Amino acid sequence: MTLRIGIPAAAFALFAGMVGCGEPGGQFSQRDNALEKSIAELRISLGEQWGEPIPGLSAAVLTNGDARVAASGSANPPGSIKLRSNDRFHIGSITKTFTAALIMQLDQERLLSLEQPISRWFDYPNGDLITVAMLLGHTSGVADFSESSSYTPTDSPERSVQIAATLDPVFDPGADWSYSNTNYILLGLITEQVTGASWASEVASRFLKPLGLMDTYVWTGQPHGSTVQGSRLSCSGPEEPACNPPQFDLDVLPIADGHDWTVAWAAGAMVSTPHDVARWLRALVRGDVLDEEHRLLMTTATPQSVKARALAPPFGTLRWTGNGLGLFRYEVESEGIGWGHEGLINGFAANAIQMSERDLTVSILSNFQMTDSFTALGEIVAITQ
Repeated sequence: MTLRIGIPAAAFALFAGMVGCGEPGGQFSQRDNALEKSIAELRISLGEQWGEPIPGLSAAVLTNGDARVAASGSANPPGSIKLRSNDRFHIGSITKTFTAALIMQLDQERLLSLEQPISRWFDYPNGDLITVAMLLGHTSGVADFSESSSYTPTDSPERSVQIAATLDPVFDPGADWSYSNTNYILLGLITEQVTGASWASEVASRFLKPLGLMDTYVWTGQPHGSTVQGSRLSCSGPEEPACNPPQFDLDVLPIADGHDWTVAWAAGAMVSTPHDVARWLRALVRGDVLDEEHRLLMTTATPQSVKARALAPPFGTLRWTGNGLGLFRYEVESEGIGWGHEGLINGFAANAIQMSERDLTVSILSNFQMTDSFTALGEIVAITQ
């Protein structure tokens, strides 16, 4: 089964159980019963289309200086180990926000320019016309390597780029918007050429350590700490029925070694907790990571993405309405505009938002691939005062 890292290819065409709240350290001295209840209820409502609750959900809410976390369900679906709120999840394409921030810092430091063509670093088709900024905003037209049947879990970033180069461009550089994981593999490779250090070490030294994101790491094949198991339903794989339309009585299959977890690299290989994700996004969107010029570049939708939003359906109260240079613009009904990113990778779904008009950051992570993280995110925003 070929899986996408991030927004699925078809995303713009269609888009009670156990309750536990762990103790993630001394920062959280009490449980938030309302958030726990909401997460438990979301597991049930989001799973109705499949005939059973979502195996596991965990969320963090930061507002008015207060941090709340909650978890519900299983840490080892289809097993029964209780999920804790400090458990770590694969976060898929939320990884891209770290890669984008790294590129922005390198531009701040004048070590590169967002307007430089990628031909400065790579021999790539149309490389003279594709800029760093186009990669950040998914307006490059570069094909997604994960659309090819020839990529493997052990491919290097360089190999992923080689595969993408054999595919037809989606459109001329700068002409339109189309989500592509190759954009961020290229950005990761650019950071390594510019800094002389690995992408992972730059992310750690610039962001994880300074912000104290101690439960966040880059997956290289071995779990750190309490990293949970992913899961999916027994559909859309070889000799399996189609997943859509949703159907009941499908088995929940464990995923302990996802096909894309390593090959995703700078596009989707990070692991984190809901609390770390929320803290990161809040710092990024509110200006603790970048200067104002670069923060605005990440939080201003490109014209190409604004045009593309017409194809994006609503997910409950939440709708995708554009793409800045590294962040998605979300609109939540009756709540306003926020900036964030989603993540979808083998066995996991994730989403997060920082609301522009209020001091509210929400992240929601699931160890079930079929979770509608967009609807879940909008629901948590709507109930948070």
